[in-house]
Amino acid sequence: MTATSLKETVWVDAWVRWERNSMEITDEVEEEEGEDDEDLPPPTETYTFTYPNPKCGTNDDDNITIEINGFHSDSEQSWCSTGLQLWRSSHHLCQHLVEEEATKLQDDTKQLRILEVGSGLGRCGLLAHRLSHDKVQTVLTDGDSETLKQLRKNVEQNTKDGDDTISCRQLLWGEEQAKIFLEQQQQQQQQQGEDDEKKEHKFDIVIGSDLVYVQSVIKPLFETVQVLLNDDDESKFLMAHCSRREGNEVDLHMVLDAAEEEGFKHEVLLEDDDISVFSFQRK
Repeated sequence: MTATSLKETVWVDAWVRWERNSMEITDEVEEEEGEDDEDLPPPTETYTFTYPNPKCGTNDDDNITIEINGFHSDSEQSWCSTGLQLWRSSHHLCQHLVEEEATKLQDDTKQLRILEVGSGLGRCGLLAHRLSHDKVQTVLTDGDSETLKQLRKNVEQNTKDGDDTISCRQLLWGEEQAKIFLEQQQQQQQQQGEDDEKKEHKFDIVIGSDLVYVQSVIKPLFETVQVLLNDDDESKFLMAHCSRREGNEVDLHMVLDAAEEEGFKHEVLLEDDDISVFSFQRK
C-alpha cells in the first residue's frame, strides 16, 4: 500500500450530527490534534467475505477473500465514527461490482483510476482493487480520522507488501476540499517522479455505500464527485443507498435532486427492499 505523508485534519463523523463545522480550527481541535496519534482499541468484530474471481474461472481455490476488522454498532467507537462498523448497503454494491463491473476492471487496455468515498472499513474498495488488473490505481478515502486508522490496517492486511496500486487518503467532502485533494495528489506523485505536471488525477469510477444519512452532507458529496470524476461519457459514480438506515433523515428524492443540481443523470441498477444501487453520470 502506498503510504501518505500529507497532513490530515482531525475530524470525526459525530460532528456532522452535532452540526459542527469541520473547517473551523478551534482551540479544542488543536488540542485533539496532539492526541490523534493514539491507537484505536482492538477491534471487536471480524468480517470475512468470499467472492468469485472472474480472472480464474470457476476454481474455488482462486476465490477472492477479504477479511476486515471493525467495531460493533453499539460501541462507543461506532457512535463517534460510524465508518468503524459495517453497513448493509456494502453487500449490494459489492454484488454489483462482481456481476457487472468486473469485465471493465480487468480490461488491461484501459488505465483506470478508482476512488472510493466514505470507505469506512474498506469492503467495497478492497473488492474493486482485487477485481482489477494490475495497472488500475485504487484510492480509498474517508474523512473520519479514527476510521482512517482502521481502514489503513484493513487495507494492509488484505494487500501484498509493496503493492503501490492502492492507497488510503483523507477526503473531506465539498468542492474546495475536493480541489485541494486533487492538487495534493498530483503534487505527491510529481515528487515521486511518477507523473508529468499537466496530467489531471481524476477518476474513471467513483464508488460508495451508505454515504448519507443527514441532509447537510448530500450537496458536499455531489460537489466532491463533480470535481473528482472524469469528464468522459463512460465515467460514473456507483452509489448504494439505504433509505431505512438507523438515524437516517435523508429522503431519496433529496439525493437525486442534489445529483441533478450538480449536473448528473442517474440510473437505478438494483433495488432490494430499502436498498438501491445507482449509477450517476454527467449529463
